[in-house]
Amino acid sequence: MNIAQSVFVVTAAGCPVGKAISLHFASLGAKLALVDIQPDRLAQVQQACLCAGGDSDTFLLTTQDETSIAQLIRDIDRRFGAIDVLINYWQNAELPSLLEPTSVDRFCRSMIEGATPFFIFGKHAASYMREHHSEGVIINLAASYFNASQPANSSSKAMISGLTQSWAKELAEFNIRVGGVVPLCLEGQSCQSDCQLSMPMQYEIVRCAEYIVANDYFNGRMIEAEAG
Repeated sequence: MNIAQSVFVVTAAGCPVGKAISLHFASLGAKLALVDIQPDRLAQVQQACLCAGGDSDTFLLTTQDETSIAQLIRDIDRRFGAIDVLINYWQNAELPSLLEPTSVDRFCRSMIEGATPFFIFGKHAASYMREHHSEGVIINLAASYFNASQPANSSSKAMISGLTQSWAKELAEFNIRVGGVVPLCLEGQSCQSDCQLSMPMQYEIVRCAEYIVANDYFNGRMIEAEAG
């Protein structure tokens, strides 16, 4: 895919990695639909993208239900006339261990707060691409919110990987590709919390995202981004 002039939808665009991805693709000439639930950080990332020379607009998501997300996709289409790439964040949805006393409640909360918006964005972006015969790309990214000791626990990685593979198979007939990026945290390494990934790790995640978009043969696979 030619990145220049392609329309990218970036969810959680105001978080550090979302901002890094937005700035990078803006510098490559992409058009950016910046999505977030926080207006202040949306305004900040748009200003940075404008300084980088990118055509961008902000889309504030006040509620993360299916009706609101479907309307947001229509709003993006009216603004840009296309959706070529979705950068789809898995947000704040670490899955509990099976034997925790409150594991069922935590699991249900994780699905509602993180997995459900993630799935809805994937569904409606894919539906748009299919209806408009767009050979688009969906990148599933686990890099928004982290536990202080684990940036994305193994169960969350497994779920993202499974969804990436199943979506890729389902969408292959429509020439829509799906790939995934997760940060690799080696055993014994300390990991940053509260979205404060190191700059080298942010760069590596951005580089992996660019590789997936640009490589027309990448589909149904995950990349573990490792800094250093």
